[in-house]
Amino acid sequence: MKAEGSASGQDCLVIGGGVIGLGVAWELSRLGLGVTLVERHHRCGRATSAAAAGMLAAGVEAGSPGPFFELCRASSELWKGWADSLQEASSVDCEYDRCGLVRVTCSAERLPVLEARRDWQRSQGIAVSETLSPERLREEAPGMSSDVVAGLLYPSEGQVHSHRVVEALEVACRRAGVQVKTSFEVAGLSVQGDRPVVIGTDGGRLHADHVVVAAGPWSGSWLAPLGVSVVVEPVRGQIAAIVQPPASIPRIVFGDHGYIVQKRSGLTLVGATEEKVGFSSWQTLAALSQLSQVAQELLPGVASAPFSHSWAGLRPYAHGGPLLGRTPATKRVLLATGHYRNGILLAPVTAKLMARAVVEGEDPPELMPFSPGRVA
Repeated sequence: MKAEGSASGQDCLVIGGGVIGLGVAWELSRLGLGVTLVERHHRCGRATSAAAAGMLAAGVEAGSPGPFFELCRASSELWKGWADSLQEASSVDCEYDRCGLVRVTCSAERLPVLEARRDWQRSQGIAVSETLSPERLREEAPGMSSDVVAGLLYPSEGQVHSHRVVEALEVACRRAGVQVKTSFEVAGLSVQGDRPVVIGTDGGRLHADHVVVAAGPWSGSWLAPLGVSVVVEPVRGQIAAIVQPPASIPRIVFGDHGYIVQKRSGLTLVGATEEKVGFSSWQTLAALSQLSQVAQELLPGVASAPFSHSWAGLRPYAHGGPLLGRTPATKRVLLATGHYRNGILLAPVTAKLMARAVVEGEDPPELMPFSPGRVA
């Protein structure tokens, strides 16, 4: 494995230092593998993961029964133990909180859709209430807008602080012996003999027994040579943050056009846009106006609260769900990308299943519906 600029003695190289890449690296290290992780930015988690609201909302994100719903539910059930293990390994609190979520609508026409979703979710064991009146919803989320006509309570949904998760994962990785190389931008990925080689833009080469590509929307340029026909494209999301008293919004409020979620400090996030604008990651006034309307529609008091800041990030979207597992071109290169807006939610299950795939030499059955070899 020794070569110029190589990850000497390493068993696996992970491309991407967001929550997915860091999670995979940490799980691999916990299984005894030597791991190197490379990240294009000067710090880990400064791209997609930094822009995430941190919701753990399987009941909201999965719109129908099937493998994606099962993956979301499995990961949601892993989160408490994962957060505890991360805190033990890193001394960083991820701010895990099963605060519950109210899914509301301002349109009577949309209510039957929410109720139909509730019915099949109940059949699958998801905890969700009967339809709640506006008056009852205001008991769960004080200050609810008079525009809201009805909603549902998901008492088991929750959140983490995405920045704390990234921090915890990076500390845990480093303490476990993962070599983290920041400011390393990948120019290409090839296979020499039966060994993958990662080539940096500076000409450096990193060799390992296996490579896991977890570079989010930046994964797309390497997929076609690996025999992957599914495209990963960036989708911009913008979020605004305002300041509210801590614990003043006890539940996540999720409406027809966006959501409001409050962190432990009182920082309150209003999100999020979905914009197909390529790799244009800047913020726009139009998005701030849209987010202001979301706040007004859900919790009018939030719309007039002190503004803190806003930001934008790029989500990796792949048609048919995330790309997880071995590539058609080589069993030594695996993908863990295309999570779209569910990277935080799906981090634990992705990390554990991908680590198993590397160690066991074949993809676990749970990954088969998300195979990189599926037809686009």
